Amino acid sequence: MELLELFLSEFEGLCRIPRPSGTEREICGYLARRLTEMGYSPVQDEHYNLFCDIPPTEGIPEMPPLALQAHTDMVCVGAENYVPERDPIRTEIRDGWLCSDGRSTLGADCGAGVAAIMVILRSGMPHGALRLIFTANEEMGLVGARQMQADVVRDCVGLINLDGFHGDRAVISSAGGYRLIFRRSCLCFPPMLEHAYRIQIDGLRGGHSGDDIGEGRANAARLLLWLLQAIEVPYELAEIDARGAFNVIRTSGSAVIVADKKNGAEMENIVALFRQGIRELYRETDPDIRIRVEETELPATVFPVEERDNFLALAGIIPCGIDEMHPICPDCVGSSGNLASFYASGGELELRSFLRSCSNQYLDEHGAYYREVGRSFGYEEEEMRYPAWPGDAENPMAKRCIDIAARQGRHMEIGAVHAGLETSVFHMLRPEMPVISLGGDVLDPYTVRERLRLSSAAELIELLREMVVPLPVGED
Repeated sequence: MELLELFLSEFEGLCRIPRPSGTEREICGYLARRLTEMGYSPVQDEHYNLFCDIPPTEGIPEMPPLALQAHTDMVCVGAENYVPERDPIRTEIRDGWLCSDGRSTLGADCGAGVAAIMVILRSGMPHGALRLIFTANEEMGLVGARQMQADVVRDCVGLINLDGFHGDRAVISSAGGYRLIFRRSCLCFPPMLEHAYRIQIDGLRGGHSGDDIGEGRANAARLLLWLLQAIEVPYELAEIDARGAFNVIRTSGSAVIVADKKNGAEMENIVALFRQGIRELYRETDPDIRIRVEETELPATVFPVEERDNFLALAGIIPCGIDEMHPICPDCVGSSGNLASFYASGGELELRSFLRSCSNQYLDEHGAYYREVGRSFGYEEEEMRYPAWPGDAENPMAKRCIDIAARQGRHMEIGAVHAGLETSVFHMLRPEMPVISLGGDVLDPYTVRERLRLSSAAELIELLREMVVPLPVGED
């Protein structure tokens, strides 16, 4: 209970500081001040990554350091009156879960990892030499980690990343990511048809486009695409708005179309049949989907029919869902795609696609293919990628975690995650170094329902209590 109280104290301190990706200056300074007050000498780089070497506690011999690593930014999703750059996160404890008050995401990703590291220092538990690595801008594609110097882990015996979502897993593999943006501009013209309709899709559960991609949840951008493709009466496209972050499954979207009034009843019937089919398709995994159509003001311009059809065709080719499972951990998704953003307005067309895979070869080949597809439709493309961490089933640090957990009376297993982890960057910097990722149980990340099971946070700290004590010389 004392450790859990320390954890909650540290987590609340983080929650008071807004930290959406790209705004880590304040949180970096906060952690640097805390470490300095404890008597350590943190070092900050120009990207707001923070590093700090911690000497071993008395009685533990000097050895190369074990790296403990977490990122300081978070994905900010919230209510309309929540301003991520300004507002703190308010927390509540409900039935053993740490939650936000419902106005925002909780920030357990990766605030729980940062708090756990600080607990190790504050609790006075024995530990060997440690190297703390707090990275910035992880959620935008591991940006902070990819900007680090290679020597940051050159002398480390291993690295524990604390960005996990599952307390019962010692993670040995993570997905790389390939983000593609397709853009095109065109001339629009006044509508030739006379009646405008707004189609609205919302009520979806959403979630993390990697960790939750195997849950069978609907993507609002994809549903909107399917519906626009299903409308058989002549119509003109004025607007599509299903924009969002790469790593979030879209929860809502809308479109404005123009049709003949005489076809209004038929179009509304098409929407009703589509709504019925979608509710049946997702009745178990996304039961609260809402799809409605209503008359709206006639827009000033619409897209040419050829531009509309090409845009819908390209969006239909972009993958959205599971492609294949993981070769080492078959219960985990290995490769997938997410239609992250679907937008058309005022002559501007944009699609955003996020490919994930535990295989760098998969990312190379599929990324090149979709780039060429976009070019064939006349779209300019922009790309950003980060590497996969393929994993090793014989990871010695993972096996040690499982042994420690067993002695502590609980079950852990080796696993993989279908999400980007900075472990992939550290593995790339030093492939021979053992690397694992640990965490607590985090449910519904990237939504206002995000929550952390407090008992799993306590279990994580108890596991780290033994992991930070080096094995005697000669033991593997």
